Amino acid sequence: MPDAIQTFLRNLAAGATRRAETVSTSAWGRSRSFECFDLFDDTFVFEEGILDSLENKDSVVLVPKAALRRGGVGPDGARVFGNVMTVASGNHAVTSLPLLDGRFWGLSDLSPEEQSDALARKLVCANVVGDTFELSQRGVSTADLVEMDDWLLALGFPMRRVVLADRVDETIEFYAHRGQEWRIKPLAWTLGEMEQALRSSVSRIHSPIRYYHNVRGVHFLTYANFRRWGALLRTDPEGFLQGLRELCGTTTGQPVCNLLLPKYQKHHEIEFFGMAAGVAAQTLVPATLEFWGHAADLDPADPRAVADAAERFAALDDAFRSRLADPAFADESSPKFLETVYRYLNGAIYQDEHDSLSRAFDDLRTALPGATFSLGNRYTHEGADARTLAILDSLEKGISHGDRIEYVNVYEIRSVTERVRLGLGKTREIVYKTMWSPLPQRLVEKRLARRSTGYGAYTLARIEAFRALGISYGRHRLLARNDGATGDVHYFTRSRYPGTPFSQLPQSSFYDRDERTGSYNPERESADIVRATILLMGGAAAENLVLKKFTKEGSARFAEGKEIVEFGFDIRYGKEMPLRIRLCSVRGTLGWPDLSQTDENLAKCFDFYLGVYAGVAAGYARRHPVLDAWAVADAFWEGFASRTRVLHWNYVGRREQFDSFSPRLFGDYRFKEKWTFALWALAKQRERLDELGELFRVKFQSLLDAPEG
Repeated sequence: MPDAIQTFLRNLAAGATRRAETVSTSAWGRSRSFECFDLFDDTFVFEEGILDSLENKDSVVLVPKAALRRGGVGPDGARVFGNVMTVASGNHAVTSLPLLDGRFWGLSDLSPEEQSDALARKLVCANVVGDTFELSQRGVSTADLVEMDDWLLALGFPMRRVVLADRVDETIEFYAHRGQEWRIKPLAWTLGEMEQALRSSVSRIHSPIRYYHNVRGVHFLTYANFRRWGALLRTDPEGFLQGLRELCGTTTGQPVCNLLLPKYQKHHEIEFFGMAAGVAAQTLVPATLEFWGHAADLDPADPRAVADAAERFAALDDAFRSRLADPAFADESSPKFLETVYRYLNGAIYQDEHDSLSRAFDDLRTALPGATFSLGNRYTHEGADARTLAILDSLEKGISHGDRIEYVNVYEIRSVTERVRLGLGKTREIVYKTMWSPLPQRLVEKRLARRSTGYGAYTLARIEAFRALGISYGRHRLLARNDGATGDVHYFTRSRYPGTPFSQLPQSSFYDRDERTGSYNPERESADIVRATILLMGGAAAENLVLKKFTKEGSARFAEGKEIVEFGFDIRYGKEMPLRIRLCSVRGTLGWPDLSQTDENLAKCFDFYLGVYAGVAAGYARRHPVLDAWAVADAFWEGFASRTRVLHWNYVGRREQFDSFSPRLFGDYRFKEKWTFALWALAKQRERLDELGELFRVKFQSLLDAPEG
């Protein structure tokens, strides 16, 4: 029962003036009566009895009075002010139609054409959903939607109980600049929620082909649905031809076929799903149109003609599958398929800086209540938790004198494997902008693994020690906050590194891109990009070995999603290239269990880590055959050796300061002993580079010789 809304509406009616007469209408075979209340310039139309029996999904309509009058003036010629709210059971037509055609107390004097336009562009439709008003934007402008939202809040309804259901780019941006992105209905983030969203988006146009229909009206044809349609060639040839005409034929009033008809941004009415930008337009679309030229006049009763068409379609099928940006896109049960299609359906892809098919590590995020900043003042939202307040306090303290925060949005990074209630996750992202910064800045905030006293200091000491040595960690700041029953909890913040984890780089990352259009060249991978990426990963491996990352599960935490590869324009190559790698995780650092400075321990240590690195390099070589496998190995080791020399040079240049570094930490953490071992091992790593290179090559060769799988 939506008690909060029912109480709110009753209070409005109690303070308003009720008009004497009621209005009766008939809708869907049912007679209804409505009553009207005026509160200053505003008018409220309620179905009789609705205030006593409000139910979930009852319909609400919001509209400015001026939008219901020609020229925005009343019968007396004076400009009209205020807004109208209607509440009724059933769908929105129950109140919107009599409101627009003047049956409701003559509130509207629009012509039929004007009524149609107002219905599409001015009426904000909403529903009672639990104890919230869920506003649906549809064709209404952002400005008009915001006006109705602000009116509800001005009437005294709580901000946290007004939800914006549609994820429209302009509206998301507007509320983000208010620090209120959390009020927009969040995206699905579990695979189950995504599956449900995909099922509800399946649609047809006129043929048996099934598409995934997104919020911008684009029909995405996946490889699996393409194959299902192709199977009709033998079982239902006429149905197959109907689909082919839908893809390639033109209709009256339509200049081009659906595969070429522009719809939204770079997408067309029908779009082949799963390829990098520009690939389908350059390859599969022309091939499909060529197939149409051969099969348009197919006689379904001619077995030879059907067999010939089936052979040609098999070639199309192969072309589609081979050009998928990720093989997982051919499997509709794959998590990567579900996550990626869902991003296309909800329009999130249109907000990406790069038209990447695979999501970045932080795309599964949900906005949380925070604060609105105005003229240097902070207005905290109801529901902002202690952790968010600590983040906001930290940001305000870090702003330069004279600068001021314009907006902040706080998000929780969700995980498809983490089953915790919203607000209790480990990681948050903060996006904020100040008056003196042209672009928003982004921070990652993460709760430390342990709440024990001193663990935060131990974590920060490791980060700062290795940053000074040259390891690719960013600046971290330690925060502490009392989170109620849990007591003091420590968090750290760091800059959010641009890029994608090495383990999640899509195939399109390795294609050359057109400098003018940004489209990928799908003909083959770029040897330059493949080599430069593994060169950087070799450097990251050298850092991993210096860090002595090791977990109790026996993992070196290398190539597991913690190395963030940043791409950008490289003047040396004259194109987009991988520029650098940043490390985004501290877990496991100084974790090697044996701290004895002996040759035996060192040999065991090097053997373990180089085995991991050889496995990563060999797997990479198999995935990117544009380079010879040994060219991959050489590039990896070149990066490893070069980075080792740099880190060792940094060490010897400040040896006395590094050797004497001994922060005040609890003895249980054994920081000094671990740090001393790491520095000793770094010197040995540099001293034995040639020997390590031979060991790496032996392990790499054995992995190449081993059967796949």
